[in-house]
Amino acid sequence: GSGAESMMYDVTLTVNKLDLEEETLNGKEEFNFDSGTTDTYFTNGLSDEFRRVWREVTKREYTNDEVELSDAELRKLPTVFLQMIPHEGGVGDEFVADDPRAVPGLAGKVDVGLPNDVLFAIPPTHYMQEGAKLGVYASRIYFDTDDDMGSVLGSNAMMGYDILFDMDAARIGFAVSDCDYLKVVKAAEADTAKEAAGADEPSIGAAASAEGSDARSKDDSNG
Repeated sequence: GSGAESMMYDVTLTVNKLDLEEETLNGKEEFNFDSGTTDTYFTNGLSDEFRRVWREVTKREYTNDEVELSDAELRKLPTVFLQMIPHEGGVGDEFVADDPRAVPGLAGKVDVGLPNDVLFAIPPTHYMQEGAKLGVYASRIYFDTDDDMGSVLGSNAMMGYDILFDMDAARIGFAVSDCDYLKVVKAAEADTAKEAAGADEPSIGAAASAEGSDARSKDDSNG
């Protein structure tokens, strides 16, 4: 589901930034998006600072061991934000925002200094996996990757997003998704039927664009 959206744009939330240099946040290999990897793996260099901020926000020690949580306790855990540098330092070639605060997915409401940066949210309902026992969860964000290997954002980080891998332009686009696959299929079928119905008619041509956000990388934690 797209639990990321309501958290991402709530300006009443307190943002707790990791006190690390950008080089440490990115790692030598920066970030890799891998939908074939179930969990998310950050480099060792982020571990101590992330655990410090986590402890400060939650009054708990960060662990990958199973913990008992009520639904309310689960939802009060921090949302992890990645603040990313957008393509060519802007929002993309197709779109220019007069007010980045009004654009979903941009950092305007939480970072007035870098309002065109892209925010990528990973809420606790996505990174905390429920075990065999009801009400028992384990975090699936790990900090055991060698710094030389780079961080890996797995499928649990990608939940709630439509992600476009534009291989030709070497870019990645993000848009918050409602995860309604049936709606997507029906829309595609309707487009196909419309094209088939108008196949014999003269055509001037049309273009469609999907709004999202293009990025490279930076890092935040939010509670």
